[in-house]
Amino acid sequence: MAYSAIAVANAFIEKAKSRGIKDLTPMKLQKLVFYAHAWSLVMNDSPLVKDKIYAWPYGPVIESVYHEFKGYGSTNITTPGTEFVWDDNPNAIVQAKYVAPKIPPSDSMTMSVIDAILDAYGDESAISLSNLTHRPGSAWAATQDTHGGGTVRNFVIPDQIIKECTARELGLGD
Repeated sequence: MAYSAIAVANAFIEKAKSRGIKDLTPMKLQKLVFYAHAWSLVMNDSPLVKDKIYAWPYGPVIESVYHEFKGYGSTNITTPGTEFVWDDNPNAIVQAKYVAPKIPPSDSMTMSVIDAILDAYGDESAISLSNLTHRPGSAWAATQDTHGGGTVRNFVIPDQIIKECTARELGLGD
């Protein structure tokens, strides 16, 4: 099942705390959510996040994650992100509210992807993860190459490109 990127980010924040990861900066979180989505496309043949992933000059970016956590700058994220949602309660005085979305613990497949990403990349720095997303042959590089070298940041990286490039990077593709 695909979730909002903020819900996936919140799962990383919670698990990073429990693992004692103290360098979960906005850039690192961005890359972890991207890799979780990419691995889900390869391993489960389904997207993990509903949000579009853009090829910005400094790598793949999910705008909702960027805007929600940019206030942390280069410091450790300590609180979950929120989303603005409509309140279904007909008796609510205000028909909208902010919530911190979560992935249900019963979704063991998604939680195992998040755990696998933290096992593989949790000890990496934000810069190291950013460098990984910039390698030749990566989904970001393929999208940048197609659109003039990345001077514009509004190009979506299609899930099919993410899946193909990630499968190759993991040694599972042609």
